[in-house]
Amino acid sequence: MDQSEVGIAPINGRLIRIQIEEPSATKKWPNGFWAILKLMCLFYHRTVVPRKKTCYGCTVDKFKKGIRAGAVQDMDSLEMEPMLVQYEYQDPRRVERCGADGEYTSLLDQEESACPICDTLWWNQDGMAEYYSKEDIGIGWWNHRGSGPLSLLLLLGALTFIIYDIVNFLDELWGKPDLILRMMIKMTLYIILIIYPLLSLCSKLRSLLPTALANLRWASALNVRYLIKRGQILGIGRNGLPGKTLLFLFQLAPLIVALYRFLIFTVISKCGFNWSTSVTSLIGVIYGQWYGLFMYLLYFVRISFQREFNLLLIYFRENEGNETRCRGSFFATVLDFLCFKQLVNLSIFVMFPALVFAVSGNITYEYLLSNTTCVADDDLNRSVAHHTLRLAWSEVFISLVSYLVAMGGVHAEYIFDDFVGRLLHLRSGQNWIFWSNLNEDISYVTKNSHFLLVSTIFSFISIFMAFNFGTQDITDLAFCNDTMHEDLCV
Repeated sequence: MDQSEVGIAPINGRLIRIQIEEPSATKKWPNGFWAILKLMCLFYHRTVVPRKKTCYGCTVDKFKKGIRAGAVQDMDSLEMEPMLVQYEYQDPRRVERCGADGEYTSLLDQEESACPICDTLWWNQDGMAEYYSKEDIGIGWWNHRGSGPLSLLLLLGALTFIIYDIVNFLDELWGKPDLILRMMIKMTLYIILIIYPLLSLCSKLRSLLPTALANLRWASALNVRYLIKRGQILGIGRNGLPGKTLLFLFQLAPLIVALYRFLIFTVISKCGFNWSTSVTSLIGVIYGQWYGLFMYLLYFVRISFQREFNLLLIYFRENEGNETRCRGSFFATVLDFLCFKQLVNLSIFVMFPALVFAVSGNITYEYLLSNTTCVADDDLNRSVAHHTLRLAWSEVFISLVSYLVAMGGVHAEYIFDDFVGRLLHLRSGQNWIFWSNLNEDISYVTKNSHFLLVSTIFSFISIFMAFNFGTQDITDLAFCNDTMHEDLCV
């Protein structure tokens, strides 16, 4: 006989009591999810699904017992930063040598407990604890023994290549005031393309040196263990990948841009096929695909938190007055959310000034192009110049729109603000101390970040620079495989 239990769900702005069916056996997760993680070089840890998850209170208690029992022999093992314990240690069970018999026991799994807060760490999309193993969700060969080193090598290779390319064109354009415009337009594109591999490499370094980089908390948001938990909240085993249309568009847009760039440098410019141009376009596709997958990942994590905060509202309603349970589950969710929020803020800090620089450079280039005669007198050069400008605008447009669609806004704070607004409607005249203490916890979490302020300052600086370009040599933007036409004016 199917079992069910009574739950509460937010429907049309109200909390309605409903029957929740007992979940069936865990279904294997779609291969598309593992393929995304593989293509993004995210696999690093050999163990990505722990045997048991413990809340922070239970973690501290068991560390204390481990110290008294002599299980902890290394000072680094005393590092109890929540995100390190849950996501970053090589073995999330923290296996240590214990006792004279030489047997290995798990420091965090020495005792089984029925902690209700620990159960919330296994929530599925219905807010019910659903335990699973790596076999249940079908990781299989996607995370083989060489996945970690391979991911690290690919990221290092990608960063080395793009940095080498940046150094080459900076060496060509540096110290030439009349070529600042071209340098700025190219640099903004490189900044956008380098965002993901750089952030992902930082995540690997945090996993490699967890105690040395303990304050790099945002990097845990790109940890496979973290993303598996997000997938569990969305129930992708039963529901499949969310936003498949968005995923398709995020992957299609870079391909269109790369194809357009290839056509400009081969067909429109009448330069013909060139291996250098072909390789450049292919590399652009790879970095563009990474950017598109990164945008989908932001969307994936964003909607998972929107669902988890709704489940948290139900949990608060059912456990009103039980401060221990509510605060424990609240901080477990919020610690994860703060990692995501910091990752988004860092992306904004890097991306938005680059986009403003790009917009400023494109406007300046378009203005100079409309007021010059040397390019306009030649039909071929004029065509290449206008298509190059359209290409630059399309790159800016796709980068900005992809981010806004993925996040559903500019930053991640609105997700938590929506949760707080709904929570205020649940407050009752009873349990005044409970709600007062919970409000203090919320006030601590909602401290403002300086990332957006600094990003805005850099954006204004870029606008100011746009007005101080002076006379620029734009003829070199109408080129044939980076070779200027002989009849272009200087």
